[in-house]
Amino acid sequence: MIRLLYCSQAKPDFNKDTLDEILLTSRKNNSEAGITGVLVHGGGMFMQVLEGPEQAVLRTYVKILDDKRHTDSRIIHITPVKERLFSNWTMGVVEAGPLTFEHVAKLRANRLESVHADAFSQVMREFNAMLIKT
Repeated sequence: MIRLLYCSQAKPDFNKDTLDEILLTSRKNNSEAGITGVLVHGGGMFMQVLEGPEQAVLRTYVKILDDKRHTDSRIIHITPVKERLFSNWTMGVVEAGPLTFEHVAKLRANRLESVHADAFSQVMREFNAMLIKT
């Protein structure tokens, strides 16, 4: 099983109806593929965590790359995991301001460097705790 975190830029015409379409499709497809995760949208950006079987997550990410509702998708981190952090969400969603993304800013800044899997998991645990509080 793996966990993948990516960020991308929403297209200028992105709206609530488009977000609802993404969620409806993602929840159905992710459930069938055994994928869980969360999508954060705000400030014209997306940040998404996908976790599940390696091949299923990678196939899903390739489909995401082809989605015309966003651009400039970049994997921030990918790591093998033993357990899920977002096990209750086939695709949770959080609408947030740009400051919410500060939880992954240091990972993004260092995305070309090696980040230890435990450090990545800790950032994701903190992010999950923040989401549960909201």
